[in-house]
This record gives sequence, structure tokens and C-alpha cells, in this order.
Amino acid sequence: MPDHIEIETTYSVDTRVRLPDLADLAPGGIEERSHELDATYYDTDDLRLAARRITLRRRTGGTDAGWHLKIPWGTDAKREFHAPPGPDTGAVPPELARLAASAARGEPLRPVARIGTRRTEYELRGARGEPLALVADDTVTGETTATAVWREIEIELVEGGREMQRDIGRRLTSAGAAPSATGAKLLTLLGDRVARPVPRPEGETAGDVVLSYLWDQVEHLLEHDPKVRLDEPDAVHQMRVATRRIRAVLQVFPSVLDRGSTRPVADELRRLARVLGLARDLEVLRDRCARWIDSLPDHAAGNRLTDVWLDAVEDHREAEMRRITEELSSPRYFALLDDLDRLRAAPPLTGAAERGPRSVLARDLGRACRRMSAAHDRAETAGDADTRLAAWHEVRKAAKRARYAATLAVPALGERAERVRTWSSRLQDVLGEHQDGVALRTYLDEHAPALREGADADAVLVTLGAVAGAEAVRGEALIDEAARVWRSGPKARDRFV
Repeated sequence: MPDHIEIETTYSVDTRVRLPDLADLAPGGIEERSHELDATYYDTDDLRLAARRITLRRRTGGTDAGWHLKIPWGTDAKREFHAPPGPDTGAVPPELARLAASAARGEPLRPVARIGTRRTEYELRGARGEPLALVADDTVTGETTATAVWREIEIELVEGGREMQRDIGRRLTSAGAAPSATGAKLLTLLGDRVARPVPRPEGETAGDVVLSYLWDQVEHLLEHDPKVRLDEPDAVHQMRVATRRIRAVLQVFPSVLDRGSTRPVADELRRLARVLGLARDLEVLRDRCARWIDSLPDHAAGNRLTDVWLDAVEDHREAEMRRITEELSSPRYFALLDDLDRLRAAPPLTGAAERGPRSVLARDLGRACRRMSAAHDRAETAGDADTRLAAWHEVRKAAKRARYAATLAVPALGERAERVRTWSSRLQDVLGEHQDGVALRTYLDEHAPALREGADADAVLVTLGAVAGAEAVRGEALIDEAARVWRSGPKARDRFV
């Protein structure tokens, strides 16, 4: 599916404003073109896409007629996806509808507006003739229940830099233009009909600190939803991290958020993390095995080590990705997103949430640290190897929770929370590496018959054994390293214990 990153700024202008001279910014000259554009915009009846600053349209005219989906993608940028116009003007291409599903949440997409544009476009070129920026002077006619006419100028970077974009913007402002309040034609036309997003909490209470972190993590989850659907590198991992961080907030800070009210959401987040987990584990496993094969001797037990079986691992991962895509299009997932929206808009705060953050967050962070210490004590006193490994796995989970809690609390608690964050992060990293090795060995044991199918079965079996053996040795070393990290951590009095 064709797509590109769009870095664009929009300015509102009236009919009296003249476009400033831009010739000095275009050593290769300026090419002028004119277009007549006609676009029908699609959204849910309650404009859910627009509320997330997502636009979906079918446009005729210009050089890129067809369907366009624009999704916010990083700072001051959007990613625009294209599909052919097709014969049916009312049938939204399924591949675009899927990318917008976390906003639409199962509601049908219907025409909500029509916008016509008379465009004069100026392409600024560099010394080699390369396009640097496009400046589009648009006279816009928008139609919903009424008709509106306005003028705006868009600056879109092509190969030019941000400074060029800012320079053009300064010249437009000096000529009488003003930065657009909406940044999109559809949002300008719809105005107050579009629901305002829940603002990020800004304040100094314990509730404000916790809710601002919660707000960020819900945004992180929503931003990675389309990236997971596109199967982009690390997207599943980032989405799973967001689910875990949100869940940690709900569980670790009962002094601020009523745990009984949030438990159903926490349970659904745990389930979503499990759905995301296997595909992520297989991604890590595949890369980890490839590194072992590169670093181990070429031969073992008279056979040359082979990586042909990694194709089967990738096939398994792709099957899991299809399962994830189905999950992300399910009513259960959409209900979870609705619950997270309600949680941000009307959180079940306790009375302590109105207090200053230091004592409240210190108490809850202390509880997370004590849980980590108790898990460590069980690991140290374990009577056999299997019990010891299971106990260290619990240390890893407790360290992860303490890390998230400390990260949230650093702005309020300062250096002590930062020391806990750094320590628990190091511990989690080492034990996470160990757990990846355990998962790899378990997977190889369970799937060895399938991985051996086909040619070079003996070589595959020898390779699996070599990789599993290397992981076993590495695992012991990682547990020893975790013990050293624990001893190097802050004293108990600095852990909020």
C-alpha cells in the first residue's frame, strides 16, 4: 500500500493577502501548477476519526486522485496512505478502514462532508532540480449541512528542511497570514461538531502526576495500533509495553486510583498483553537464534549448523500477527479502548489524590519495592534449581512494576526514585534477557519435530541442541549477574522499603 510521511503546516489567510516572494529559497526555480480538487470525507456519525485528528477521503483531480488516509505520525507529521479510487465511491478500501479501526471502533464509515478546492501550487526546487517544498494556495468550499468558503495556504516539505518550512511560515505571517487553528480542512469545516480530546492533566497533586503518566501510556498504545497492523518492527513490543505500563499504574498506585473500580480494565490489559506476547516472543527468538548461529562454531557433532528452520519460526510469527490483527478488530478490544477513554475522562480517584504527591507516591512506590524484596528473598532461599528460576522470574516481574512506578514518581520524588528506577531497570534487563533464553529453550523443545521437517533434519537437530546448550550456559551466567545487580542496588532506606 503506497504511503509517505507528510510534514505540513497550514495558514489561514484572507483574500487580500498576497503570497510573499520565495524565489531566493528556490535556486532551481519555482514551477506553478493549478488543480481543481473534489473530495468526499468519511467518518463515523459521531466523527470519531476527526476527534483523533485522522482524515479519510476519496478525492478526484490533481496528481494523486484516489483514497487518502492521514494519521498523526510523530511530532508535526502525518503518515498518508493511498488506495486507488475504485468504481464504488461509497466503499471504503478495507486496508484503510483497518488502519483507522482503533478510532472508528466498529462504527460504520459514511460520508460526512464534501470539500472542493481551487489550488494554485508552487513547487520550490533546489539547485539540482529536486523538489524542496510545495506551497499550495487554496480557495476552499466546504459542504455539510451548510456551505463555508475560506482561503488557506499549505506548506509541505518534500526534500527541504524544517528551517525552510519555518522561513516560509515567517514570511506568510509577515504578509498577514496566521497559523491555522485546526491544521486540516475537514476540522476547519466541522468546527465544534468534533469532540475535544481529553487534555493531558497538568497539575501538582498526586492525582495529576499519576493521571498524566496514564494519559501518556494510553496515547502510546493508540499511536502504535496502526503500526502493529502494518507489522512494523518493534511495534508489537511497544504496544505490549504500553499495556503493561497502564496496568502497572492501575495496580501500583491504589492510594490514588481505586483499585476495585479499575480491576476489570487491568484484567483486560493483561489479556491483551498475552495476545501480543507470542508474536513478540517469536520475533525476539528468531533474532536471538540467528545471533547464536553466527557466533557458534560452524560445525557440531559432524554436522554444519543451519538456519533453514528459522523460516518456520517466521511463518509461526506471521500466523500470530494475523491472530493479533483479528484481535485488534474485535468488539472486546474496542470495548477496552472505550474503557481507557472513560478512565482518562473520569478516573476513580481517591481522597488522597488531591494531596501533594511526595508522601502519597512514596508510600505506593515503597509497596512495589517491598514486593520486589520479598521476591528476591524467595529466590535466595529456594531449595532447588527449578524453584530458584521460578522465583527469579517473579523478581523480574516485580522489578518491572517497580521500574514503572519509579519512572512515574521521579518528577515528584527526585533522586531517590531515580536510583530505584535505574536499579530496577538494570535488574529487569538482565532477568528479561534470562527469561528470553528460557522461552527460547522451551520453544525449541516443544517445536523441534516441526522444525526438523524437510531436508537437513540431522543438521537442524544438531543446531537446535547447540543453541539450547548455549542458552543454558548463558542462563546461569545471567542469574549470577542478576544477583550482582541486586547487591549493587541502593540501600534499603533508599528503596522506600
